[in-house]
Amino acid sequence: MLRRNPHFHAIVLEGGFDEEGTFFSIPFCGLQSMTELFRRRVIKLLVERRLLNEDFARNLLSWRHSGFSIDNSVRIVDRSSRESLAEYIARPPISLKKIHYEPFKGRVLFHTTYSEYFKENLHMFDALDFLAELTQHIPPKRLQLIRRYGLYASRTKGRWEQMPWVAERAPQGWKASHQHPAGEEDLGYKPLSESEEELDINAPKRAWARLLAKVYEVDPLVCPTCGAEMKVIAIIEDPDELGRILRHLVNMGRAPPGFNPDRLN
Repeated sequence: MLRRNPHFHAIVLEGGFDEEGTFFSIPFCGLQSMTELFRRRVIKLLVERRLLNEDFARNLLSWRHSGFSIDNSVRIVDRSSRESLAEYIARPPISLKKIHYEPFKGRVLFHTTYSEYFKENLHMFDALDFLAELTQHIPPKRLQLIRRYGLYASRTKGRWEQMPWVAERAPQGWKASHQHPAGEEDLGYKPLSESEEELDINAPKRAWARLLAKVYEVDPLVCPTCGAEMKVIAIIEDPDELGRILRHLVNMGRAPPGFNPDRLN
């Protein structure tokens, strides 16, 4: 039910500029050939990394249904389509609405649309098995997930101002940040105002809360009882200090939800 399905999202321009700055539209075609080329390059890479042996690689190449595919049905034509695609890419792998946890038995009930592959739409997991299945979708730490090529590559984007035909079609945010009032010296960058130079120490906290709210659909800075706004006053990592605080809360009858006081013994 939580089968791993590696895939890439790519935003690709259907065309390009010639040396004189004229844009030519080149619609995508030959997706079947592109899919086969992509499949062979991936298998070749796995062989070079010694993750597959050559016999197994030849066996994979002989499969009639390779499991590889390319879809170009989504097109960015306006602001709405850009936002829809961005939301799709940023969404978490599993919706909390599909998960029901039974703490008494330590099981997780996963409910989704009917799967032709698994022949079911409900599955009961042991809690640890569910976590193991879910965490396979988390990429390794520090893995670069976004790569930019062509006009959006770092070395090219820094030269957009030298390419009027590109700057003319650049996003409005880029244009606004690269406008220079008449008579003002072009420094090659937009200077910060005095207010912008001041470091906002609360910015990381707000970003942390915003990301948690987006991924887990819960705001960690809102009290679940009264709905009042809360704030972080300290971060405690010392195990002994944590133990003293937890014992005090247990003695007061205010143990954290789901916490087993026997763990303090």
